[in-house]
Amino acid sequence: MSKLRILLVTSRITYMPDNYLALFKSFLEKRADWVKGIVLLDNLDRKTLLQSIGLPLIGVKGVGFQLIKNIIEVPLKEREKLFEKHNIPTMLWDSMNTKRALDFVDRHDIDVIINLRTRCIYKPEILNAPNIGCLNVHHGLLPNYKGTFCDLYALTEDREAGFSIHEMNEQIDAGKIHKVIPVASKEDIRVKNKYSYLKYLELTAEKEAQSLFELCEEIEKSNSFPKGIDNIPTDKVFTKNPNREKIKSFIDKGFIL
Repeated sequence: MSKLRILLVTSRITYMPDNYLALFKSFLEKRADWVKGIVLLDNLDRKTLLQSIGLPLIGVKGVGFQLIKNIIEVPLKEREKLFEKHNIPTMLWDSMNTKRALDFVDRHDIDVIINLRTRCIYKPEILNAPNIGCLNVHHGLLPNYKGTFCDLYALTEDREAGFSIHEMNEQIDAGKIHKVIPVASKEDIRVKNKYSYLKYLELTAEKEAQSLFELCEEIEKSNSFPKGIDNIPTDKVFTKNPNREKIKSFIDKGFIL
């Protein structure tokens, strides 16, 4: 059995606590030898800066201030230092749809690309580049809940929130599903008489790391993706970035965003 070779991909800036550092620490503690590189897709632009300033002004203080904190901490390069300890290279790229990305995957004989909180739409060339394929962590419970901020909508609608790990194909959030992991209900993130979305995000990191590790163990044993389940919704719910009116309704329901 050959050792699995993984390329991790995330955004340079996310609104996850500490830019997903907890997830990467947990995953590397388990199997750093799997990881051949991490790509940070560069989204540190004017739009992100304006968003970090604007979110607190419309009541999204927790996520907004976390975004600002993550931007301020970029020069500290905590993720880069973590991977450097394990002799794993960090690349700052604009997109996965480049010759540079294809060359890296080919040169390092990558088996699986794992996409974590990016808005990059992978084109067929990079989707087909790894030996086995590409995985994405979708922050909703597939197959029914698709779009963006599925977990936040679930919490505010008194549904259980969580994430899914699925194969990537040319359609968004449409590939075979391998893990569907509930994380919390709103009562699990209660802070006094409010509900903290940031607390929910903190809870997801460790579960995502563990679920990815378990799935990668399966993949390594068979040198292929497991059979998975078809990503066919029976009652599809599509959500999108909440506007000001929707954000106000979440806050009125007692959510700290």
